[in-house]
Amino acid sequence: MSTKKQSPRSKLQQRPPILPLTIGVVFVVAVIVVLVAASKQGSSTPPEVSGAPRARLDQTQIDLGKVPLDQQVESVFHLRNVGDRPLVILDEPRVELVQGCCPPRAIVSSTTIQPGEEATIALRFTMHEGMGGQHEFRIHVRTNDPSQPEIPLTVLSVWGE
Repeated sequence: MSTKKQSPRSKLQQRPPILPLTIGVVFVVAVIVVLVAASKQGSSTPPEVSGAPRARLDQTQIDLGKVPLDQQVESVFHLRNVGDRPLVILDEPRVELVQGCCPPRAIVSSTTIQPGEEATIALRFTMHEGMGGQHEFRIHVRTNDPSQPEIPLTVLSVWGE
């Protein structure tokens, strides 16, 4: 068996190109950092109110329409704080039965909402045999928003086959 000596040139050709690879990785990381910084900067909106919290809802009434018995439904309200102070939901929202039966409990995702942040208020419920017909629930949400200390929300539905 013969052993061949490799020339210095062939050893250099086998080395991975470290410098171009390093430059490429640094470039990709820099692009990611710039994109993340830009997305954070663009997502912060200035508060609409100074010196107080302010509640803003995307909607105050949800109409589920006709719903078959034994089907679970969920109604979700999105509550955003557009003020520059924390918005606080003061106690568990009270669900008032306006029409129908069996008012569900309101589920709140967070009781303290920082400026620019959002929380949800949800009702999950099912009606069974003997519980059909029209239902209307009014949710009373008490907050520390001085312009609207109580926010009424409404969920409508008609249950049946």
